[in-house]
Amino acid sequence: MAEFPSKVNTRTSSPAQGGGAVVSTLSPDLGFVRSSLGALMLLQLLMVFNVGATVLYITAFITCSASVELTSLKGTRPYNQRAAASFFSCLVMIAYGVSAFLSFQAWRGVGSNAATSQMAGGYA
Repeated sequence: MAEFPSKVNTRTSSPAQGGGAVVSTLSPDLGFVRSSLGALMLLQLLMVFNVGATVLYITAFITCSASVELTSLKGTRPYNQRAAASFFSCLVMIAYGVSAFLSFQAWRGVGSNAATSQMAGGYA
């Protein structure tokens, strides 16, 4: 324990002159993004985004559809605008739902489960 203080080397630094704030730039790690783990992470983030968007558009569709008949007369301009908004939100909801499903299928691997991957591994 007596030799421990002689092995420790401490340095102190003085603050930079000028007093300005130091701005560091963040750069993405493209090597990680190009790896298979990074690609799976990005795919999972897209899947979560698509599921969230689907839920929000379901809410928009239900809200628009519920307010069409209650607040305006059939055939009037406000009625047509709300009906068009309901139709558009329904189309976008379906598109995001399909995209989320396809993202999930790609993330899971189409047709792969433990039994088929065991059999494909050379045991067949």
